[in-house]
Amino acid sequence: MRLLVSLKHNFTVVTFKNVDPLVFSFFNSDCEKHCGALDIVFVIDSSESVGLTNFTLEKNFVINTINKLGSMASDPTSPTGTRVGVVQFSHDGTFEAIRLDDASINSMSSFKTAVKKLQWIAGGTFTPSALKFTYDNLIRDSKRARAKVSVVVVTDGRFDPRDDDSQLRYLCDDPTVVVNAIGVGDMFDKKHDSETLVSIACNNKNRITEMKQYTDLVADNFIEKMETVLYLVFLLDGSERLGMENFDHARHFVQMVANALTMAKTRNDQNGARLALIVFGKENENQVAFLLTHELNGIASGLSGLSYLDSSSAVGPAIFKTINEILGKGSTRKTRRGAEVSFVFITDGITDTTNLDEAANAMRREQIVSAVISTGSDADEEVLIKLAMGDQNAIFKGQTFSDVLQPSLFNRFIRWVC
Repeated sequence: MRLLVSLKHNFTVVTFKNVDPLVFSFFNSDCEKHCGALDIVFVIDSSESVGLTNFTLEKNFVINTINKLGSMASDPTSPTGTRVGVVQFSHDGTFEAIRLDDASINSMSSFKTAVKKLQWIAGGTFTPSALKFTYDNLIRDSKRARAKVSVVVVTDGRFDPRDDDSQLRYLCDDPTVVVNAIGVGDMFDKKHDSETLVSIACNNKNRITEMKQYTDLVADNFIEKMETVLYLVFLLDGSERLGMENFDHARHFVQMVANALTMAKTRNDQNGARLALIVFGKENENQVAFLLTHELNGIASGLSGLSYLDSSSAVGPAIFKTINEILGKGSTRKTRRGAEVSFVFITDGITDTTNLDEAANAMRREQIVSAVISTGSDADEEVLIKLAMGDQNAIFKGQTFSDVLQPSLFNRFIRWVC
């Protein structure tokens, strides 16, 4: 059984007051036209006081923020475009980084995958040393000529007294680096240390944002409360392996997704979700339930009118068709510039693999993020990993299709693709 979902969305994560416009100019989808070369580094607290839930919110904040990019530099040595790095820190010697000059981080997909792989360290808090590590390892030697460098530090402001507090201003000695501090209360509801934040932000109080809790980083509610532009294109496998019962489960799943999302209010609404669904079987055999629409009545009507194809399936041609006709190419592109597109497959991987490698490469060229929900006991692992574009962590497994309807897997699915 196979289901492919294509998502498009932008997020306004949080309003930063009194922050240098340069720092968050990448929120603008036209940033590449105006900003030139821009290097962005997030420094996020991974100490014990943050807690696992809040650390996950920090990662979501990073991903949601970078979703606003117009595009990323496809080559880390390019003199133009945007590069993104991340440092997570805890006690001394535990710092981990996604480097600005990492050649494998050349798309939204690869960056998002790398961020999600970061694991909570849960140790002490050596913030000054982390800032020194950030400059010495991510900025000093890999900085591009004429590139603007923006650093965003997320922390509660408190740090281990054994660390060297003089290094809090380590990033301030380079005039090409703009440092911003976001101070958040920790898991124990302790207020952030404002004095430390001032030092991190190079004594510029206009570059400090204060929050009471980490959920504020994702605007109170990660899914529903954010300003969202979202396009979902479901490609539902109607092959004989799916079976009529699972076909019905799949229709119910699509309806659940529609009900869970904040839909666009009108056809021209720039926010909210629009959905489309195509059932595919063998090459060139498909039926359209509904094209991109925000109307729940139209979605429900389209789902009820679907007929089970009971055919063979070919996922490669379905991917090409989605990219070329549903998303559109060139002047016919139907998605907003800079929006993330995510394909999520629910599949046992048993499908005609003709042109599958080429289809996966096409997803990479379009900077499409992918994930897989695998069902059944006889899944083709090789196909699954290709659909997930090599990321084992992007594969979610359930025993039956009905497992997809359960809150645990359904909610994990929504969080991952968003």
